[in-house]
Amino acid sequence: MTNLCKIAIIMICYHIPAEAQTSADDINLSVKEFDLANVAMMKKDAEQAYIHLQKAASLDPTNSTFLNSAAFMAMSNGELDVAMDYLDDALPLDVERYGESHPAVASVLSNMGTVWSKKGDHKKAVEFYEQALAIVEKELGKTHPRVVNIREIRDAEKSKAE
Repeated sequence: MTNLCKIAIIMICYHIPAEAQTSADDINLSVKEFDLANVAMMKKDAEQAYIHLQKAASLDPTNSTFLNSAAFMAMSNGELDVAMDYLDDALPLDVERYGESHPAVASVLSNMGTVWSKKGDHKKAVEFYEQALAIVEKELGKTHPRVVNIREIRDAEKSKAE
């Protein structure tokens, strides 16, 4: 099966709206950029990783993994508004693709909480961490390490919000 056929099947399965469709060439290039970002991360070159993630997200703005990864790097660079823009784009993609109670959605919500925390709005951060926590507790159980981690972060934010 050709790459174009595979991409068409993926787009049909994920019900990507026509106006949000990305060309097959852009998808291929975005995957290459994402791979280059991963290589740069392995080399501990965060600057190059971020550049590649920005390119990947730009080439395929329908890929929430690229958006969430670019958001994380923007957040790490202190570009909080840019990070939130990426996350605002990623969240509806994951909700549409997976539903509201999926760990991928929780990951975006948790990153949104982190952005609000870094902005100093700890009450807003707690709101996002609680949403993420509710999802992962339901899906993974109360003792899963990811659940414990988000709960601890949420509790730390609560103490800052008081």
